Amino acid sequence: MMNWYDFTPQDTLFFRGAEPAVMGESHAASMIFPPPAHTIAGAMRTAVLAQHGIDYKQYNAGGVPPEHDAVISIVGKSGDESPFSIVGPFFRRDGTIWVPCPCIWFSAKKEKASRKRKIAISAPIGKTALLKTAAMENLYWAKGRELESLGGSWVCLDELCSRSEEKTILENGDFFTSEIHTGIALDVQNSRRTARKSHLYSFVHARLHEGVSLAFGVTQKLPLPERGILKLGAEQRFGEYRQLRKMELPKGNSKLFMTLSTLPADEQANQHCIASGRPHYYGGWDLHRRFHKPMKGYFPAGSVFQKQINDNCIEL
Repeated sequence: MMNWYDFTPQDTLFFRGAEPAVMGESHAASMIFPPPAHTIAGAMRTAVLAQHGIDYKQYNAGGVPPEHDAVISIVGKSGDESPFSIVGPFFRRDGTIWVPCPCIWFSAKKEKASRKRKIAISAPIGKTALLKTAAMENLYWAKGRELESLGGSWVCLDELCSRSEEKTILENGDFFTSEIHTGIALDVQNSRRTARKSHLYSFVHARLHEGVSLAFGVTQKLPLPERGILKLGAEQRFGEYRQLRKMELPKGNSKLFMTLSTLPADEQANQHCIASGRPHYYGGWDLHRRFHKPMKGYFPAGSVFQKQINDNCIEL
């Protein structure tokens, strides 16, 4: 059973890219937005712990009192992978859900100024004497002139699997703007935590437009009230989450599957991928080990596979 939520931040949100920010070498880093699914999963696990009064230090040390065993069985032990998955996140604009476009969708560049765009869907090339390659059965192409991929764009959920040749396509700028925030660096070796002399950092934050929120699904019912506060992203950014009514994801019959969330680039995913955008690399800070997580590669949401890799993949 899928439980759906939306999240409206109080201010901007900040999710750093993979670039290091080293004193004297770099003073800026790119932004990741919307955030990856595993970041939201961690935020939801933390929210459950906070609302049930579970001390995080005890949780991290594995010393939670027995009366909280039921909660721990739902959120998982510290250091373990989340026992539930996150579907999305998507954008919710004025009550309408917008999901990633499949990377097998293309459209003429001249139509970019219009939100209604005619879609060309790539199809298998099949056997031909013109091309000689071991990957022939996995080669797809789209017919048309001056086409561009719609991977990274967004389509209305109701139109994702519809038979219409024209679909409403929106871009990131229709949902949020990017803001550069510059601040001081702290001297963490000083007990008074004073400003580090002559050192600034600049990062890019995302600000959702009015009427826009993040929407996501949780594959397990969590012991949370229908509304509450959720901390998400760096700098202790927070906002209000609300449980949404039940939503049904569309389903096609193309025998091709699109991932609705970032997908780890493991051997199985690599073998069955036929269309994807630029790979994403995520690391982060491991709160359990108190050390950096190893960098891992992920397929972006909208990537298309010949097999349903996990429950986040829907048939187109």
